[in-house]
Amino acid sequence: MAISQLEQAMATLRLSLAEMRNKEDQMDALVSQFQTQLRRLPRQAVYGQTSLELSLTAMGEIEERLDDAVANRRRLLAIKDAATQELEALQLLKRVDEARSNLAELKNGTPGGEDVQAEIKQLEGFIAANSRQAEQAITERFKERVNGGRTAS
Repeated sequence: MAISQLEQAMATLRLSLAEMRNKEDQMDALVSQFQTQLRRLPRQAVYGQTSLELSLTAMGEIEERLDDAVANRRRLLAIKDAATQELEALQLLKRVDEARSNLAELKNGTPGGEDVQAEIKQLEGFIAANSRQAEQAITERFKERVNGGRTAS
């Protein structure tokens, strides 16, 4: 994946995450609103401001809406978690690519002293460790996408 494509994918994910955070805030406010309404309705029935039947019906409707809002929030958080993990994998991939570029520059440059050799070893270690981690993350996501529509037999 070219760097420009990588950065474009990361920017798209960041925008999506911002949109998801905004939607999460909206859902939190909605859940809070429904919970407040559920707390207030019994008092209205007790003091005769609304009939018992109307209060029971309204409470049932509010509970349904609350359950739906909570379920939608849970689904949103699952999507947000997936997007966050994807962004983290892409950021790791970008850092590995940058380390590879730095390593190539160091190796192609003039032979240096111990400092350069130490930096080369450090970059090689970073690349080796993080390449495996990025590969595992990307492979797991690929398997999830491929197997996502099928049930295990």
